[in-house]
Amino acid sequence: MPLRFSFQPGPLDLPGASVDRAGAQPGQRGEPHTLRGTEPARIVLSTLHPPVAGHPINLGLPLPAAGASLAVIGAGVAGCALAAGLRRGGWQGPIHLWERGRGPGGRAATRRSRGDADLRIDHGAPLLNIVNAPDPDLLAPLLAGGWLLPWRDPLAVLAEDRSLQPPQADPLLRGALYRGRGGMEALSRGLLALAETSGPPGRLRTSYGTLVRHLEPLPQGGWRLLDASGAVLGEPDWLVLSGSLLAHPRAMHLSGWPEVPLRRAAAALHDPDLWAALEAIAAVAMEARANLQLTIGAAAASPWLALPFRLLGCERAAQERWGLRRVAIQPLADGRCAVVAHSSAALARQWLEPTGPSWSDEELMDRLAAGLADALAPWLGEPLAAAGGRPGVLDRRLMRWGAAFPEPPGLPAESMVCPGSRVGFCGDLIAGAGCGRIEGALRSAQALANRLLALLLIVWLLTGPAAGFPLPAAAAEGMAYLCDGDPLLAFEANGPVDAAGIPNTAAGTVPGATVVLEWRGQRLQLPRTNNAGPPSYSDGVWWWSLEDPAQPRFLRRRGRIESFSCRAVPGAGRPADGR
Repeated sequence: MPLRFSFQPGPLDLPGASVDRAGAQPGQRGEPHTLRGTEPARIVLSTLHPPVAGHPINLGLPLPAAGASLAVIGAGVAGCALAAGLRRGGWQGPIHLWERGRGPGGRAATRRSRGDADLRIDHGAPLLNIVNAPDPDLLAPLLAGGWLLPWRDPLAVLAEDRSLQPPQADPLLRGALYRGRGGMEALSRGLLALAETSGPPGRLRTSYGTLVRHLEPLPQGGWRLLDASGAVLGEPDWLVLSGSLLAHPRAMHLSGWPEVPLRRAAAALHDPDLWAALEAIAAVAMEARANLQLTIGAAAASPWLALPFRLLGCERAAQERWGLRRVAIQPLADGRCAVVAHSSAALARQWLEPTGPSWSDEELMDRLAAGLADALAPWLGEPLAAAGGRPGVLDRRLMRWGAAFPEPPGLPAESMVCPGSRVGFCGDLIAGAGCGRIEGALRSAQALANRLLALLLIVWLLTGPAAGFPLPAAAAEGMAYLCDGDPLLAFEANGPVDAAGIPNTAAGTVPGATVVLEWRGQRLQLPRTNNAGPPSYSDGVWWWSLEDPAQPRFLRRRGRIESFSCRAVPGAGRPADGR
């Protein structure tokens, strides 16, 4: 279950506060914090990360009663999932998604036609596959709402000799498979519906057909967004990029821009966290794709609809032979069908590279159509193959993606939030489970939502008691810490008593007790150990011990033991009896 915070501020007597350590050098960690009133509308945590030239890092969350405003660039799966995760977690401020496409979905969008109501083509991702456990938090409500359905159609993988292999041979076809009801855009539309129904009405906005071209940091914190003409689009407190276009050097090649928008803006901020994130993003390699879309008339659709698969992956040797990565057959309501042939990465790269073949779009479509017909000749028949797959084609189009698949390892998860600059990143370019797939977009968005909510809670824990208004409800249920500079929330829960008198009944806990830790986008549920004395929790990899609740021991075993420095946030309170 996602964390749900309730924020009900009263009159704010103290405009802002900073956190310093008496007698400590800026940027040092591990010293007690003290509060003092300072500059308005910001919270400073000197221990969050080492600062530059002695300047403390701005935690980045302003304190207006209406809540922090947020702009999300990109209404693909990650951007929509971030809005849903934040709203379900209790974010009350305005959220505005900016998308240059005609609707939500990004690479998981559905092509529609105003003049053809029966035409719906998933021209990018044809499905969602979940490989890792546990399921993303947002999957269950999407299924319950009918936005997603289990994939039931036949799948296969094509080998170079035209034999069909089991779908498990393709990493994009493994795991639990889902499709959008009525098209893959239902995934993003469902996420937006979750966001709309989980927060205050009227505070979620979407702007389609709008390209955010320029980014300017504001002197008081926050951002100014501008279009290509220089017109101001908005001035949010926080900025999140759910894609890499405004941060990756490829923007200069693909869009012809003289600079990378966020890199240019970052030059004025002197934020080492943001620069580290931008350098890591620049190092992420991107696979390109060129996807051929065919609309086949009803009279010619039978051979396509009779194929022994609805979705076909291609082994590496098959990709080299035919220039194809994946083929999707999509029946339409009136007897027609749509065929989407995804190019191989190598073919798309040759087409996009300035030094590669100078093919026109028509020539590339001819090449893909011929490769498609030849690869499927055993099922479509030789005459169709000899005709280049053209008979019965009512319409064909080309969709181009210069960065369809980020290649692992991606942007490290610890770099997805830059509090000093009020910038966040999510999307399938984030390292971790699902990197390069929709699963990664969902997981990274929820992880970013959790981290932003944790930062917001810490702001309240730091300022609430001093300002005289109530703490959020979550503060009474859990403890807030800073662990190696990042927010960590700990929630303890007792389980069923199944054996009285064993050592782990100490300190008010019982057998079956657990602690849930939210840290760096991860959710860890650790069972209580049977050790005597103060409570400790471990799953064999992670270990959390409360020998000193103000400075818990937090360890991870990955061949060697890593230790993370943790301190309780002032004002968060202490467990009963100091445990």
